[in-house]
Amino acid sequence: MQSSEVSMVETKPIKHAKYCLLGSPDVGLVGAIAVSFVIQSLKMDAVASLDSDILPPLVVVHDGVPQAPFRAYAKNDLAALISEIPVESRAISPVARAVVDWVQSKNIEMLISISGVPVENRLDIEVPKVYGIGTSATMLESFKKVGVEPLEEGFMAGLHAVVMKECMKRGVNNIVLLAQSHLQYPDPGAAASAINVLNSLINLGVDVKKLLDEEEEIRLKTRELMQRTQRSMSQMPKSSEQEIPMMYV
Repeated sequence: MQSSEVSMVETKPIKHAKYCLLGSPDVGLVGAIAVSFVIQSLKMDAVASLDSDILPPLVVVHDGVPQAPFRAYAKNDLAALISEIPVESRAISPVARAVVDWVQSKNIEMLISISGVPVENRLDIEVPKVYGIGTSATMLESFKKVGVEPLEEGFMAGLHAVVMKECMKRGVNNIVLLAQSHLQYPDPGAAASAINVLNSLINLGVDVKKLLDEEEEIRLKTRELMQRTQRSMSQMPKSSEQEIPMMYV
């Protein structure tokens, strides 16, 4: 599938998936950590990668094998999109369109984006709360059934915001799960909270014990990615996510 300057190059064909997860480095690396852990836990197969001249000229290496930094995985009725690098401001819109193009081409019923929402007192929170945003009233009802509090007022910025706007234009079902998170530090605990919501919401069946047991190790391994992510986020209005919109004030 191709969208302007960005194309999705498939290596293994998949015709259909019921759900698709989306995670990329942003607040607390919540989405990137959560989706990466799901992919590894379920032993999902790599099926595609994002290719574009507007993305940084690099590859990532895992087990001696070079790979594109933005990849798609699939297993059974679940797909997952994971970026191991921050998506820079100029690339966000074409990447978002390519993501939604691919989701539509696979007849995916719901795209689930995972991210974090920064909270100042994160150190005092044992189990981070997860908020939800959905493109329809039906999704808001689903949140209530699994104890997810809808985000009543606020802003979103970055890749997940543009993906949601694109989904709204095209009538694609999309929800965003936002776990309470550190702003400046990798937050595996917040990622675990998001995965537990997925376990209830879509019967994911992923045990987060290992993620929580290795929390400190994950923080150390991802601290450089967090620094790159912060530099990327400084180019976007991420600080506005903590503000209240003007309407209804």
